[in-house]
Amino acid sequence: MSAQEYLRLGDDESRPITPQSEPPPWRVLIVDDDEQVHLVTRYALRGQRILGRRIEFDSAYSAEEARMRLAERRYSLILLDVVMETEDAGLKLVGEIRERFDDPAVRIVLRTGQPGLAPELQVIQNYDINDYRSKSELTTERLVTSLTAALRSYQQICQMEEHRRRLERVLSASAELLRIQGIEALAERVLIQLCSILEVPPCGLLCVRRSGEEALEVLAALGPDAARPPEEVLNPARSARMRAALEAKRDEFGEDHVCLYLETPRLPQFVADIPVPMRVSGLTQRLLSLYAINVMVGLDNAQLFEELEQSAYVDPLTGLATRLALERALRERIARGEPFELLFADIDNFQAVNDGLGYEAGDHTLRAIVAVLKQSFPEALVIARLSADTFALVLPSAAATDAGLSRLNARLRGNLEVMGHRVPIGMSFGSACHPEDGGDAATILRHAGIALKQAKRGFRGSHQRFDRRYEDELERRLSLVGELRSALAEERFTLVYQPQWRLADGVLVGVEALLRWQRSPGDWVSAAEFITAAEDSGQIIPVGAFVLERACAEQRVLAQAGFDVPVSVNLSVRQLQDPGFLRMVEEALRKTGLPPERLELEVTESMLIGGEGPMDLIRELRRRGVRVAVDDFGTGHSSLARLRELPADRLKIDRAFVVELDLRREARVICELVVKLGHALGLRVVAEGVERATQDALLRELGCDEVQGFFYGRPVPLTELLASLRR
Repeated sequence: MSAQEYLRLGDDESRPITPQSEPPPWRVLIVDDDEQVHLVTRYALRGQRILGRRIEFDSAYSAEEARMRLAERRYSLILLDVVMETEDAGLKLVGEIRERFDDPAVRIVLRTGQPGLAPELQVIQNYDINDYRSKSELTTERLVTSLTAALRSYQQICQMEEHRRRLERVLSASAELLRIQGIEALAERVLIQLCSILEVPPCGLLCVRRSGEEALEVLAALGPDAARPPEEVLNPARSARMRAALEAKRDEFGEDHVCLYLETPRLPQFVADIPVPMRVSGLTQRLLSLYAINVMVGLDNAQLFEELEQSAYVDPLTGLATRLALERALRERIARGEPFELLFADIDNFQAVNDGLGYEAGDHTLRAIVAVLKQSFPEALVIARLSADTFALVLPSAAATDAGLSRLNARLRGNLEVMGHRVPIGMSFGSACHPEDGGDAATILRHAGIALKQAKRGFRGSHQRFDRRYEDELERRLSLVGELRSALAEERFTLVYQPQWRLADGVLVGVEALLRWQRSPGDWVSAAEFITAAEDSGQIIPVGAFVLERACAEQRVLAQAGFDVPVSVNLSVRQLQDPGFLRMVEEALRKTGLPPERLELEVTESMLIGGEGPMDLIRELRRRGVRVAVDDFGTGHSSLARLRELPADRLKIDRAFVVELDLRREARVICELVVKLGHALGLRVVAEGVERATQDALLRELGCDEVQGFFYGRPVPLTELLASLRR
């Protein structure tokens, strides 16, 4: 604020805001060692009113007694004798008044009975005094004139100090507003600060008019207004003047109220209405205008914070709590020691809805599911959206969870109606309880997530409660993922080979490469365990590249030994999804010099029917000469129309059917159907997992083309395979 603006704040021609009453008297201290001076002064000023106020006298007869009086109370004016106990006792007291008693406002008129003892000009220059007079000069008229000038000066100093104090209050209040982060909390604080500036008890209203609305909404009410309903405090007269201030975008100062328009850079609009005893002064009006500018910044800051908090804590699509809001709610309940169950609910195959019907239908589906969740779990304390298709519910007990799941599953048995489509929806659930499954929010969230993964890994549509075994298994898998990287770098992976034979004449027709991992001498890691971990972590891509290149290289060793048969390598769905997979195959063939027709890639039936992408990739590989076998045939869900399009050379009957071939009639029927179907499609059929002579005999009877299994040879390293084949 500039000096000119500050001076204008002190230019106050208006009436004070306090009610008219007898003003307090001027307090005047007479300090003189001559009692006659005290009597004469009191007599000369008896009944006098200076600037509309009467005078109240105290007396001190020495500098020491004056010090005692000054320690007890403040004075407006001191009539001070220069020479008392000492020749400069009065002058020394002036310095003490300003410094020791820290009173810069009190006016001092020095009086001396010995003119010339202290040079007048030097005293005026060196001491903060109003006047310096000889006692003989101070007639009644001159005494009144001197006191009037001194007291007017004192009044102006006090007004400036009051203006400074009130200005500091405005600036301090404005700074405080920037620390408040909610609109309602800010509104109440603004009202309190406005009343402080107006010097009235906390009272009044602060209202908002939101964009596109006419109605005023009460954000904060203080004093008598706080105890009454909005329709009473917003009476017609009050509403009319608040609306007028909003429309005109300016303040209104009435005889008994202040209506302050609080502008913000963005909508909505704010207005405050505060009752006052009488019209406020010009100074106060200017202070309010200055304050309103800072309120504008505070309101805008609070609005921005609420918008950020809204985006952080409220999901914009569903209106549910976000993960942050859920974590906060969990921490609060845990701090209060309240038990609960956290339920994760995940939509099965939700991406199919987006892919099949579009993202707009997907959004409508999510909103429909939210409605079903709310209906099914009326006891839910919090419902949150964690990700695109995963929700979390905080329930008071396991019983409430079970009852809600029962209602939800019954509701999901029927399809949801979404934009004219009947959408089948399935959901999987995982849950964890507090305090049984964790004592803090992070642990409960992690354990509920582990339980959900277990549910999806097992039977989709099921509900799994957290079990410590799940966490142990997850920790083992995470540890395994870490070991995978070092095992690959340290070449602790090896390949073993299982031969494949033609049933008709016992000729070797191929070998299947199988990956093995020896963690340490005698410590072999289960392939089922580490392959799953590699797929989940993405390590299957570098591991698969190692297997492919090593198998191609070792096929060349077989060929040089006289056994030039194709080598089969199993593929993962993650490998087929890798955009660099085709290039990886080409690089392995180039580096090892293996002819494409000597490489066979084994894929599962479900991998091929998952979409046109994998089918197109396999077709391209076959076009380049690479052979393809469909592994685990009979366990997928493909239609006959899709089977006809399979880009394959061989079908492999899944081991699950072969091991029961000689035990169950149903297994024999399935094997027979697969053999006939493969031949009808022009494919050779391979049975894997053959372990007994009875199975061998039945497969010959069914017309199966090729076989592999323990009955013919176990998977062994390349050197052992070569020795066996030579025998």
